[in-house]
Amino acid sequence: MASKGKVLVIDDDPDFCEFMRIGLESDGFEVLTAANGKIGLELMRREKPNLVFLDVVMAHPTEGVDVTAMIKEDPELWDIPIIMLTSIMDTEYIGHFPTDKPLPIDQFLTKPVPMAEVLRIANETVGAKS
Repeated sequence: MASKGKVLVIDDDPDFCEFMRIGLESDGFEVLTAANGKIGLELMRREKPNLVFLDVVMAHPTEGVDVTAMIKEDPELWDIPIIMLTSIMDTEYIGHFPTDKPLPIDQFLTKPVPMAEVLRIANETVGAKS
């Protein structure tokens, strides 16, 4: 079966990465995972995914926000859709989350996210890009 597209999951929670990998692969996507933003950016440059699911809180409370800025400033990566997934709203880090300007992301989802929603978004986003 041909892949529907390449999806990168950047999240420091290995269980969440595995949950995403199993669900997306079962629906025909090729899945790459990265445990932090640095690895995620390296994979993006090398693999050129069709879609990125990005956590906010990793090594520091707003790592995902910083990674988003780096993606959008990179002429090779800026057009890759970003879906931000986070549970920051339920943590003590909520005060670190920037609310003074819009994030350059395609969608914002609060964890836990049902796999049906992940698949709907992946299919709509990757399908719209191809």
